[in-house]
Amino acid sequence: MIRDKLKFVIENHHVEKFIMILIILNLMTYVLDTMQSFHSIFGNWVQRFEILSIMIFTVEYICRVITLDKFKDIFKPMMLIDLFAILPYYLAFCSINTIFLRIFRLSRLVRLLKLGRYSNALENIVKAFKDKKEELIITCSIFFTAILVASILMYIAENPVQPEVFSSIPKCFYFSIITFTSVGYGDISPISDFGKAVASVTAILGVGLHGLFIGIFSVALMNAFTMKDDKE
Repeated sequence: MIRDKLKFVIENHHVEKFIMILIILNLMTYVLDTMQSFHSIFGNWVQRFEILSIMIFTVEYICRVITLDKFKDIFKPMMLIDLFAILPYYLAFCSINTIFLRIFRLSRLVRLLKLGRYSNALENIVKAFKDKKEELIITCSIFFTAILVASILMYIAENPVQPEVFSSIPKCFYFSIITFTSVGYGDISPISDFGKAVASVTAILGVGLHGLFIGIFSVALMNAFTMKDDKE
């Protein structure tokens, strides 16, 4: 059957390797094409390569749709990623609106997600998240709760002395997030003693939550690799 032959082709190791190389080349040309010196020399070639890539990705997507066991499988994450990687290119012909052009440029980044179909490493990472999703949800809940509490306390501490900077609790979210993540740009900082104390505790809690998240994810990732080795 044609369907079986198409399935054999798209699941062929050499075809998968070719698609992976094509995706990587697409990302490389996208990055290099943002350089004016590169674009002025190779711009036309990049455009032709883009059209060729779209044609190949379109054929691949059509083949995958034809070989689906059930039509509802077309809404699976990887199938949607395959669709979004090519759809903006065709939508760009429907309107000259610059929004479509911007979406089209972003679609090139979506192609990076296509690598997940061919990468065992990415599959292990996804499995690691699934295996520890409850622990990760709890950790994220603690993280967002701590951000909310820190924002409220920072508003109470700094709004009276810096009403323009800490004008509202949502405005304080920015400070809490960059403090929790240990970025600390320094563009917003407390001046009151209570505000400095809140900021210090927030930074310390941020380091602890980072360690907790990394610990959970590391264990899950090691378990995923161990299971993979056992199967092999």
